[in-house]
Amino acid sequence: MHAITITPQPDVTHHTDLELMHALSFDEMYRAEYPGLVAVATALAGQDGPDLVHDAMVRALLNWSKVSRYERPGGWCHRVVVNLCRSRFRRRSTERRWLAGQRRDEPVTAGPSADVIAFWEAVRRLPERPRLVVTLFYAGDHPVAEVARILDVPEGTVKSDLSRAREALNRELSYP
Repeated sequence: MHAITITPQPDVTHHTDLELMHALSFDEMYRAEYPGLVAVATALAGQDGPDLVHDAMVRALLNWSKVSRYERPGGWCHRVVVNLCRSRFRRRSTERRWLAGQRRDEPVTAGPSADVIAFWEAVRRLPERPRLVVTLFYAGDHPVAEVARILDVPEGTVKSDLSRAREALNRELSYP
């Protein structure tokens, strides 16, 4: 019987190699998470969604040495996107109060159907947490457990928020 000797590989000591490892990992995370992040951000923030995702990804890249060590770096990005959308929503609410009803409605060119637009407009009128839960669940395609992790709430709270939001949306949109 032959003895197998396993020689440990030396640690990466060259700084540029370490940077390259992080860049590749970031690139993989970016490609995997970007479509879902854009769906969530667009549902929450409209046409500004992709810009908010870009901002979140820049933050992730600038902090990649820390973020890459998280169990789910993509989850961190989702939380940043949600927080950016929250900030944007609050800023827009303040702007609306100041403008006292003067809204600039942007014309819809090609894109989603009128029903889909009406649905997401109704979602945007929900209170903050149900709005986030519905968006992460439907647009982000996250299971309840992941939504709970992103928002840092119990799974039961997510289920309850989804149920109440569905009832409110059904009433508002006159669904049976």
